[in-house]
Amino acid sequence: MHLQRFLFPLYIIILSALFSSGTENGEASCRFVTLGPYGGDVRSLLMDSSDPSTVYLGTSSGKIFKSNDGGENWFSLNPGIGQSSYVIDTLVQHPREPKHIYAGAWDLRSDGGGLFESKDAGFHWDRVTLPQPIAAVRGLSICRRQPEFMIAGTLGGPSVSSDGGRNWRRVGGSDLQKAESVAIDPVDSRILYVGTWRLGYKSSDFGKSWTLVDSGMPLDSDVFSIAIDEKNPSILYSSACSGVYRSTNQARSWTRLRLVPDRFAIRAQLVSIDPANPQRIYSGTTEGLFVSQNDGQNWTRLTNSNITVNAIQISPENNQNILIGTEYQGILASKDGGRTWKESNAGFIHNQISWIKPDTTGSGRIFAGLASGSGGICSFDSRSGNWTTAQILPGMRILSFLSLPDNRGKLAGTTQGLFWQARESEPWVKLKGSIGKRTVYSLESDPRNPILYAGTDQGIYRAAVATLDFRLPPGYRLSPQAWCITAPYGSTDVVFAGSSLGLLRSWDHGTLWNAISSYGLPNRTAIESVAVSPKDKDFLLAGTSVGLYASRNGGIHWRRFEDARLGIRIPSVLFLDDTGDRIVAADGEKGGILFSNDGGQNWEKMEGEFLSPTTAIAKDPRRPSGIYLGTLADGVYYLDIP
Repeated sequence: MHLQRFLFPLYIIILSALFSSGTENGEASCRFVTLGPYGGDVRSLLMDSSDPSTVYLGTSSGKIFKSNDGGENWFSLNPGIGQSSYVIDTLVQHPREPKHIYAGAWDLRSDGGGLFESKDAGFHWDRVTLPQPIAAVRGLSICRRQPEFMIAGTLGGPSVSSDGGRNWRRVGGSDLQKAESVAIDPVDSRILYVGTWRLGYKSSDFGKSWTLVDSGMPLDSDVFSIAIDEKNPSILYSSACSGVYRSTNQARSWTRLRLVPDRFAIRAQLVSIDPANPQRIYSGTTEGLFVSQNDGQNWTRLTNSNITVNAIQISPENNQNILIGTEYQGILASKDGGRTWKESNAGFIHNQISWIKPDTTGSGRIFAGLASGSGGICSFDSRSGNWTTAQILPGMRILSFLSLPDNRGKLAGTTQGLFWQARESEPWVKLKGSIGKRTVYSLESDPRNPILYAGTDQGIYRAAVATLDFRLPPGYRLSPQAWCITAPYGSTDVVFAGSSLGLLRSWDHGTLWNAISSYGLPNRTAIESVAVSPKDKDFLLAGTSVGLYASRNGGIHWRRFEDARLGIRIPSVLFLDDTGDRIVAADGEKGGILFSNDGGQNWEKMEGEFLSPTTAIAKDPRRPSGIYLGTLADGVYYLDIP
């Protein structure tokens, strides 16, 4: 179990949320307070060469974080580059202008991307005009002695600039497309190196002509990074999908290095040379961080083998201070040259949350499903300020969760069946029967009866709370995928389910089900959330993959809300209180929520600064106006709605 410390108790969060909201033109500006859990996917790191206490961090959601204390604490640079679908794999500092930072990015959804620059230490960013303005930028290098000479690697090929980035020209032919990494000689700016998805190339005339430099390197090598020894530029290292390589003759030939005893092949994400000791080489791989003390002849693993290392930064003032950016564990920091490590993620969050469930017992805890990394169940204690993360099995995706009444434990629905934990100190146990073979999308308890429901890939199961013997009802004929289940508090018998057959309704605690949503809802629409008004049992809301729909006659007829902001994916919708007037809908496209104070007649958008899409929302059981939000990349937020 992994433990993370949160900085502020929830009562402080709530107070700060209460006094920071406003509305203008239907757009409400509210205080979205970050809760965590800290850590996540780090794509790039940059340590200020003139002040190592300043560090920048790039993510796969277009965000850039900054630290002013050497990576101990982080804060988001908003609005950053302003592109939430961009992966920032490259961060480079101008050699003579410490506040001049470049960020190279590529788009997750297309072949696009771009190069961005900030001249005020990351607070404001502008797009750099390349020959292909929206090209997917995979690498950037600036000559240290002559910083007016630059090279950018894009999937369309490399481009060079000889005037400090004001003007660029495309160089290289079709062989240099899919440029993944670039380097420029620190002494002779005419000498360029480009690593592509198939081997590397060299130019000795600033890009006018190119030579394939593949001697000693397997044909299928995707060259991820190139590092040049600044004290002896004839020595180069490169990392590739096939391993790590060293050249002593400016890349005319390469020697393959053996990082692990039994093989050469290892997926090496990057290679880095110690700025104070060029004989010390680091390589970040999908099997951990390695170091060599003798020019790559012998290697030692410095981290666990289950860590993927995407970025390395070594302090130029003290080479014992090292930061690495990992695929899912966030930042790891070492003060002793890599012998020991600790997480250093305070303020940095890049975690995907799939569901949120507050503890209804009044404990002040919330549970959240971690969908990124190796997955798991995160628990936040608002009184102590701690996050804990636990797994059922490594890598298992937990799709649904339910705290059972009367302290009977917890249920977790997964892609590999339904699991039960009697007490927190005990292991999770898979329940027997056919439910153990199902994908369990949703779990719900009947508010007035000791009955449990489980929506699966093969229909809706039910069980008594006392036995947990989940079965399909006798004579059950429907076997749809059931993505959500709602048992309204105001009814003693009715249950609704959003399924692949539309909206289903049961009048007898889930024994018999009927499809009722035949009018108004598009065919094959994924119903992800259903809410029933506490004031009017015939007023239903359905959050779907194509927008928010309402029914005024118990689900028989539906209409989509006319507000265009609601014509997007709405993964979660709920009535905030017993009046039936205050409604909250999750914005599954741009982030934040949509809020109505009049039963859905008018809506306001409430959003933070460049939030990622909202994946789930849940009411705070201890505060009627408070809600928790789960997001696609930014973890969990808390919001108090005025």
